[in-house]
Amino acid sequence: MARTMTYVAKDRPRIGRLGAGLMGFRRAGRLLDAGHDVAVHNRTRAKAEPPAERGAAIVDRPDQLAHQHVVFVMVSA
Repeated sequence: MARTMTYVAKDRPRIGRLGAGLMGFRRAGRLLDAGHDVAVHNRTRAKAEPPAERGAAIVDRPDQLAHQHVVFVMVSA
């Protein structure tokens, strides 16, 4: 029988996501579920709305993610 482990953030680093499309949204959701502070930016703001509905902050410009401890980038080009 396989056991699944659930990750829960003990230290809460602030995480930024540049790109909130299909893959970025799912990964942001997992980070939010684990209790992280997540901020997202997407070229098309509407794609950043679903993570925001789950608790992420939306930033208007990519440089506004500079204060995050870790920034993940997932863009198509």
